[in-house]
Amino acid sequence: MSKLKLVAENSLRDLAHSDGRISLLTQTLLLAFLLTLTLTSGSIQTYLRTNLDQMLGSDMVIESHTPLTDSQIETLQGMAAGTSRTVLTNITLTSGTNWERAQLKIVDSNYPLQGTLQIGQAPSAQQRPVQRGPSEGEIWLDSRLATKLRLKVGDRLNLGEIDLLVAAILFHEPDRILEGHSVAKRAMVHRASLDAVSLDTAKSRTRFLIAADETAQGAIEDWAKKALPAATLTKKYGGQHPLAGFWTRTENFLGLASVILFFLGAVALDMTNRRWLAKMRYRLAIYASFGTSNRTGMLIALGEWLIGFLACVAIACSLAAIAFGLIIQDLQGYFPGLEVGWDSLAALKTIGLVFVLMLTLQLPSFIQLTRASLLSLIRSTSEGNYVWSRLAMGLISVAILAIAYSDNWLLTGMTLTAITIAITVMIILTWAVIRLGDRWGRGKAGLLPFAFFIMRQRLFAKSAQIMGLGLCGLLLLFTLMSMRDFRAMMEGYGRTHDGNLMISEAQENQIEAIHTWAKTTNSSVRSLRPYVSAQLISVNGKSLADYMQKPSDTLATLKDPIRLSWSDTLPANNRLAGGKWWQPEPENWQQISTEPEVMTDMGLRYGDTLTYDISGEAYEFTLVASHAFKPGGGSITFWFQVPATARPHIDAPTRYMGSMELPERAWVALSQLWQQHPTLSLVPLKELTDRFDQTLGIVTKITSGYAGMILILALFVLAASISGFSADDRQKNGLLMSMGLRKSDCLRLNFYDWGLTAFIAAAGAIIGTWMSGELMYQSQFGLTYDPDVLWLISTLLIMIGLVCFVGFAACRHALNSSVRDLLAE
Repeated sequence: MSKLKLVAENSLRDLAHSDGRISLLTQTLLLAFLLTLTLTSGSIQTYLRTNLDQMLGSDMVIESHTPLTDSQIETLQGMAAGTSRTVLTNITLTSGTNWERAQLKIVDSNYPLQGTLQIGQAPSAQQRPVQRGPSEGEIWLDSRLATKLRLKVGDRLNLGEIDLLVAAILFHEPDRILEGHSVAKRAMVHRASLDAVSLDTAKSRTRFLIAADETAQGAIEDWAKKALPAATLTKKYGGQHPLAGFWTRTENFLGLASVILFFLGAVALDMTNRRWLAKMRYRLAIYASFGTSNRTGMLIALGEWLIGFLACVAIACSLAAIAFGLIIQDLQGYFPGLEVGWDSLAALKTIGLVFVLMLTLQLPSFIQLTRASLLSLIRSTSEGNYVWSRLAMGLISVAILAIAYSDNWLLTGMTLTAITIAITVMIILTWAVIRLGDRWGRGKAGLLPFAFFIMRQRLFAKSAQIMGLGLCGLLLLFTLMSMRDFRAMMEGYGRTHDGNLMISEAQENQIEAIHTWAKTTNSSVRSLRPYVSAQLISVNGKSLADYMQKPSDTLATLKDPIRLSWSDTLPANNRLAGGKWWQPEPENWQQISTEPEVMTDMGLRYGDTLTYDISGEAYEFTLVASHAFKPGGGSITFWFQVPATARPHIDAPTRYMGSMELPERAWVALSQLWQQHPTLSLVPLKELTDRFDQTLGIVTKITSGYAGMILILALFVLAASISGFSADDRQKNGLLMSMGLRKSDCLRLNFYDWGLTAFIAAAGAIIGTWMSGELMYQSQFGLTYDPDVLWLISTLLIMIGLVCFVGFAACRHALNSSVRDLLAE
């Protein structure tokens, strides 16, 4: 018989057994998930690149949060064939008692530089193209904003002290792509209409749409890097779409979520490997008895495993292709023109990654096979010799996957730490309960003491079984509970400490008006914290783009201006997380503190030099400390803080962030405050919770699908735990019945076995969930994790009942064994 034929026949024979099918399905599910994610992300990125080429509205765009000087504008216009300057600012528009936050675009007479605007006379009217924006004295509103303010074309709108005519409904802007995934309501006005009013805010952005040939674009790009270090440059050809980084981070998040799925898969594969390993030891011993060398036998074993993996690849690619097509079809409603594009290179890389992960998991089994001999036919290798190596390889595989996808090392570390803590808790519980139960049962008669004795003899195998079931419960519990608990905790905390209205930005000349309005309406100002708008432009002399190139949420935030506050003492709602807080020293003011998550994500260390652009001037600070949020003093905190002695050296307007408590009748009077100060940014707590509800709705859909995959893998683990130990159970039951025990006694003994297994696994899952929640909530939000205890206990009972039922059903099948069957085995 040829070796290849032998490998093929053995592989097919393995798939005919339940443990082989479970192993194949587990690998297929994990690979199909990652392949679908890779292919979908690749198609979206390709679409965004094409979309950028067609919808930028110019050849290139320079965006800056600091207005350019007259000399810089003159230089830029001298190098470009044409320019158009626009300014975007967030304001509140009012009409009677109606009000709405909007993004106001202030344009010049050259706008749009390329393409056309689409406008109409009513939200449902036919659209028509125009080559120029609004004239002086006019304002255009998008359909949602006009409907919210109950305005129509021909009505008048007051913007501060300026009266404007609503001249059109705005439908489309040729440079709309620059807004990325923003869903803000929009308005447009000519810059000449606002000569008498200032609408500057901390988040105002100045854009220059530029028409230039390839040579001029290169010159402008070189000039901008030196003259405008805080500016962002986007090119039509070869540039990065504003959404590209967002979708990369989305891919990383979903890829990181697969760490949990992979961990479950690893547990299922480890359990099925027990039976595979027993069969392979038997085969290798047979080969050795025929004179086959150990090396040849190992190659045959490796070939059988490779055939199984190739079968997994074939099935996974088919499933991924179907899922990929369905997802793209659904996304076409959000991305018109999005097409299915099979990226073979990306798919091969993903398959290669999964191959390395699976091989890492299989490595302890291959090492164990090298010790197979003729004696292994009658003497099996001790389980305890390799259980720790299998556990270590499982953790290494998960770490490899996390490294491949993580863009938030703090959360990744906490996820892996939480899983490690849960495993440790379950190991301690298993060993403590079984050993104490065995000690208690010594010298006692009955089935329960005997059950403890048997579990004590199979301690390592039982530990693996309990860890598998416990991890299923842990991951399923934490996935389903965390978002619900988090929303309830955050809403209650915010309402208690921050009132019902957030002041997200108030200028210094607006503070008096806020206090006057609060006194008139019997409202109270709960807190006001000062800050300046600052943009991080370099770390240790390297530009932010050169210093950190891997996309992350932290990096995306730091590319825009952040709030930089100051305090000589540690604020009441902060605690020192590391480093040393400064002492008030007027000459030593260039010090800064940041949050630990920022340090982790950006790779910052104490002693690093951070350079900020503040109102067009560069300021350097040395990182000396890190601070974390602490509950009890309000939830308003800042990513970066400097000494109070630094404020006199910074030439920039002071802005304020804070909170208020409004009585019910004061809400209708808010429009009066906004009519006087349209740039004042106030956000009701209800609006924040509504935004969270919308996010929660999206997350719930993702979580439900994700929990479904966890549930499927959990069933695989449960099936693997039965299949992997079925031979042991048959032998145990055959021996017990040969000693005179009835089937009912064996069923009771099995019930004790599975009941204890389920209890320890469920208890470990609940303790692990509690500790994981406490770890993440305390680290991220400074809150105490307070889950629903009744829900947890109900889950514990359901899990115990389910595992006992499945184990009882499996035991009835195993009771068909007899002494004759045992001798035959």
